[in-house]
Order: sequence, then structure tokens, then C-alpha cells
Amino acid sequence: MSKLFLILVQLAAVVFLPLPSAPAVLQGDRPQSPRSEQGRAGSLKNLPAKAKRFALVVGVDKYADTQITTLGGASNDARALAAALVEHAGFPTDQVVLLSSDQPEERHPTRGNILRRLSNLATIVPRDGLLLFAFAGHGMERSGQAFLLPADAQVSDDVTLLEQTAVNVLQIRDWVKRTGVRQVLMILDACRNDPAGRANADNPLTATYTRGFNFDVRNREVEAFVTLYATAIGHRAYEFKEKRQGYFTWALIEGLKGAAANERGEVTLDGLVRHLQERVPKQVKLDLGAGKTQRPFAVVEGYKADELVLSVAAPAGKEGRGLAAAEQVVEDLELKAEAQPARPDAEGGKGRETAAPPELAGTTWEGEGANGPYTVEFFAGGKLRYKNAFIEQATGGTWKQVGAFVQLSVGAYSNWNGKLVGGEMKGSGANASGEKWDWTMTRKAIKN
Repeated sequence: MSKLFLILVQLAAVVFLPLPSAPAVLQGDRPQSPRSEQGRAGSLKNLPAKAKRFALVVGVDKYADTQITTLGGASNDARALAAALVEHAGFPTDQVVLLSSDQPEERHPTRGNILRRLSNLATIVPRDGLLLFAFAGHGMERSGQAFLLPADAQVSDDVTLLEQTAVNVLQIRDWVKRTGVRQVLMILDACRNDPAGRANADNPLTATYTRGFNFDVRNREVEAFVTLYATAIGHRAYEFKEKRQGYFTWALIEGLKGAAANERGEVTLDGLVRHLQERVPKQVKLDLGAGKTQRPFAVVEGYKADELVLSVAAPAGKEGRGLAAAEQVVEDLELKAEAQPARPDAEGGKGRETAAPPELAGTTWEGEGANGPYTVEFFAGGKLRYKNAFIEQATGGTWKQVGAFVQLSVGAYSNWNGKLVGGEMKGSGANASGEKWDWTMTRKAIKN
């Protein structure tokens, strides 16, 4: 099992109704037996509040053991997922921990770092919160046990050595259970090439892995969980060479950004699974040929999949929910600009023209928000680029200016309305999740 992308998000609810003996399996257009009723009483419909969402995202490209083949997209997968969780799924920046091969040494994806971060999360994630664990890298099975391979793993047929250097999937599950968190979602983008063999040798998903990432709802290990798998048991997942990512992770992130959104701009669990099951097989066949098959599936327990909203993006046919009201906002700004009274001069005269506000195109502004410091670059043609200091990937958007009044849309998710006052830009913002805030930005000085 090579490029293994696990996203373990504990999603559970305080539901004290007896649940079926086995979870639902979403393999096609609707849930299959043993559970086909997604809307029964007690099904969870909502994620916890933003402040209660935590994630550990791991990507391993490089291994100390030269027997283990190097990967090209694991760190990319991890970085892109971390950014998508913050920008589109409501995770606070300081509650998304990224460990990957391209990070500083203290954030390298070693066995010790992974287990230490899980241990830390066990002490701070609230019971009614959400925990996401993501692993992108190699995995393997030996003697009926499944392992994730951190950067310092040693490949061997000796299970005792693997226990000491790799991470047993049951160990991950035990750490998650130890948190006591009630909501869990697991996503496994796995089984690409053989980690210790030829780069093109298949490494199919096994039943051992699927058992390792299921939780016992009946015995209240969790109240509810979701496990998304990149491919079916007995099949492998493939690398999207052009994007330097796995096909599954690429489609997952695109789905969270809005490709899986319904007409209201909501990305539900059911909608995301449908998107993955349609997009991944089609793209794999287009790129690799009809003989290559990869079809994701999901195991769901305790959730109402068609109502559980994972992210909010663009309503169908529009640029984004953040822009849905943009035209009306700009109309209001234009009316404000026209109604702005002339400023009286010092002698009490009738009034004179004030200095024109600066043109934003070609400038960069910076501010400090709840998720850390950020910059906004304004380009000609009404385009912008938003960059949080703690996230490598930037987010695009649009801007409009009418006199001193300014309206920004960032990531098709949030609207920022403000005014240029002196050397500052001030205003208020709101996003599609209903959150509101005040903001202030200052123009970034140009270095000589």
C-alpha cells in the first residue's frame, strides 16, 4: 500500500439510540445494505462549531530507508488538504497541524512527531469536537497487520521491527479513541505502488486496512464516523502525474472547494462521495486507459449523509456564495459614493474636492486576523490573491472599488466590505458559514 492518504476525522454525535450492527456502505447512487436509511431518527446532521475542529495532516515523500521508494505527491497532498480545510471547511488555522517532508525539521513526519502530535491532540480536543487525521505516504501489510510508514520507518518482513519503526493502524485508532472525541471522519487514499519493490508494482487495498479504521459504534468507541476509501478492496489507487497528487486527493479537494456543491453551494457528505465516485474513475480512464480502474467508496455510521454539510462553496451557476450578493453590494457602494457630501473647506466655503483614494491595482496590503497574519495582493482586472502566513497555498478572489469604498471576495467563500481611510483600509467581513468579523489592513511598503 503505497501512497496512503488517510484522513481520519472523528465525527460523532450525542445520540443514544441503538444503531445497526454494521455501517452503511456508499458504493453507488445510494447507500447499500446493511443500512440504507440515512434519515432515521438520531442521524447527525451538523459538524461541531469551528472552534472545536482539529486536524493532523501528514505527508511523507522522503524516507531514510533507501529500500523505500520515494514519492512525488504526498507533501503536495498534505499541504493542499490543510489549506482546503482552513479555507473551505471551517478549520481554524492554528488547529490544523501539518507534518510533511518539505517542512522544517521539527515538523518532519517522523514516527515520534506523529505520535507526539496525536498525544497532544488527545489532551485538547473536546469530547463534542471534530478530529481529522490525514496521512499521505506509504503503507504496507505484514503478517495480517497494517502499518503506515513514517519518514524514519524501516521496511522488513519482521513484524517486531515494523512495530518499533512504523505506525500500526490500530495504534492510530487507539489514539483517536483515547481523545474521547465524538465525531470522526477517516479518508484513506492508499495502495499505489509497492513501497519496497518496483515503482509500478501494484499494492492493493486490503481488508486488514479497512478493519483497522472502523470504530465500534455499538460499544460507544465513537458515536458516529465516516471512512472514505480511495479505491475498492483488491484494487490500487493511482498518482495524478500532471498534478503531482493522488487522483483521489485531487478530486477530494476540488470537491470541498465547490465541485461537489449543490444548488445552495453546500458540499454535503453524500454529494462529496458522489463526486468522488464519478470524477476519479473517469479521470483515471482518460489519463491511464480503460484497463485502469479506481472507484472510491465510503463507510458511514451515525450520519445523515445527504444533510451533513462539510463545506460551503459556490451555489450552482455562480462564482461563489461570497459573490452571490456582490453585485448588490457594489450597487450599494456606488450609491454611497454618489451620496457622499462634499467636504467643507477650512473657511467654511461650499466645499472642495478631496484627494482621490489610491487605486488598489498593483498594491499589496497586510493585516492580522483570528487565523494569523495575512496579505492581499490586488491585480489589474479585479483579481486578488489572499495569503495566510501559516498556509503555503494562496487563495484567489476578486475585488471592486468605487471611490473610497471597496468590496473583496476571497475564495468564493467570504465577502469583505470596507473603506479607504487615510493610510488604512477598514471594514467588516462575513463568510458563507455565517461568521462575521471586523478587519483593518495597511498598505505594505515597497522594499528598495
